[in-house]
Amino acid sequence: MADLSKPQNPSTISHWIASNTGPSSLHNYGKDESIPESADIVIVGAGISGAMLAYHLTHPEDDKHALPEGTHIVILEANEVSSSATGRNGGHFAPSTFVHMPRLVRPVGKGGAGLSRSQAVNILQHEWDNYQRNIAVIKKHGLEHKVDLHTGKAMAVYTTEKALASTMKIREDWLAALKEMGVEDWSDGKFYTDKEEAIKLSRVQGAIGCSTRSAGTVHPHKLTTELLKLSLGSTKYKVTLRTSAPVTKLSQSGSTHTVETSRGSITAPKVVLCTNAHTPHLFPAGHPFSKIMYPVRIQMGLFTPPPAFSGIKSLSASYGFPDGYCATSAGGIVVGVGAADYLEAKVGKPQDYICQTDISQVTPEATKFMTGYMEKTFVDWKEKAHGEGLTRSWTGVMSYTTDLLPLIGPLPGVDGLYVSVGYNGHGMSTTHTTNRALARLIASEEWDQDFPTAYVVSEERLNRQHAQKFDDYVKIVAGNKLAGPPSEPQLDS
Repeated sequence: MADLSKPQNPSTISHWIASNTGPSSLHNYGKDESIPESADIVIVGAGISGAMLAYHLTHPEDDKHALPEGTHIVILEANEVSSSATGRNGGHFAPSTFVHMPRLVRPVGKGGAGLSRSQAVNILQHEWDNYQRNIAVIKKHGLEHKVDLHTGKAMAVYTTEKALASTMKIREDWLAALKEMGVEDWSDGKFYTDKEEAIKLSRVQGAIGCSTRSAGTVHPHKLTTELLKLSLGSTKYKVTLRTSAPVTKLSQSGSTHTVETSRGSITAPKVVLCTNAHTPHLFPAGHPFSKIMYPVRIQMGLFTPPPAFSGIKSLSASYGFPDGYCATSAGGIVVGVGAADYLEAKVGKPQDYICQTDISQVTPEATKFMTGYMEKTFVDWKEKAHGEGLTRSWTGVMSYTTDLLPLIGPLPGVDGLYVSVGYNGHGMSTTHTTNRALARLIASEEWDQDFPTAYVVSEERLNRQHAQKFDDYVKIVAGNKLAGPPSEPQLDS
């Protein structure tokens, strides 16, 4: 696990970061300004989670959930805004649907979250709510073009009869669970099982079926930047952002927390950690966070499409394939492959991905694998001109939990310390509702009644038996790949 309090090698540069470094970005923001001595609330981390939390603290929906006017909020970021998982993801704005049901109801310890069917449906409802709320906020502030928002469909593609049949059975169980709860399917999901139709719709070689659902794509770095700008522009609250300020230590004396950074210390009665994979090093060795959370590094790539996949012939949906996923952006097509997919294809070794946090380099074998990825995946994808195909590669780190659920809320036994971490590669589909609820809790000291209790940090979750060694985490990652259909994107946090 990388300790951000220590000097790091320069990170690989993602497409999202590279395409948002101009004067309208927040690069170098507050880098040369001193750390305030105190604040009312300190948020550690300026990715999508920290940005969403700051937005909801400064844009309350009613007086009950409003902080006192003049509340000082300080946001500390170890590197640059959105420089970690958020700025390195797949660009998907895709709420999960029935495909995730088996993982949610499978027992903890067997690669699942251990939830009931009704709890699982409730969580997936929250992902849909998250998607709707994201779009509403973007439209409310006129950010559609600034953040490259696209709303449409996500497509999952199946290339074996077994995968297709398994997925359709899961969908039947999903629809039955919805019926039991008196809930209608909100995803506008459709299945196509005719082989010729599937190939025509998906343009994927060997497709025997596909399915679509409502989803979108967004430029995650720009979205995070714009949300932070809205918070920094608040006239009711004082918001301070400091980048290049890695937190080195947390301590508490009475009701006051001290947050030590490489550039000085700050005190506050409330501290919120939005640090995802970089959370465990802030706690003593042996803390439960070092067991329940583990990092997974993924390698991504940007493809410049050939003419047959450009303009009016561009891919109209974001995709989930049996061994990866992709999304069209304004600057090309962003492609990702999961750790389990790389390992199943014998690309690299487990140590290249699992419990790996070094994002200063790429894995050569993964680069080679990805170079030919689109040509072997899509019908009529032919790279002929210099500059077509894979033009950029980068790595990013996701924070997984052993029960597949994020850790949200006050840390048991530590007054005034909150966490919003462990998004399991699915942050873009959960961070809005989770941080909205957390902001409302901080302001009113009450959880929203409909917030999933399974997300809340509890003694039970922290103290249950977790993975103990590297091989345990490898089995969890591989188990999630083998346990169900693969075709929903994972790296979108």
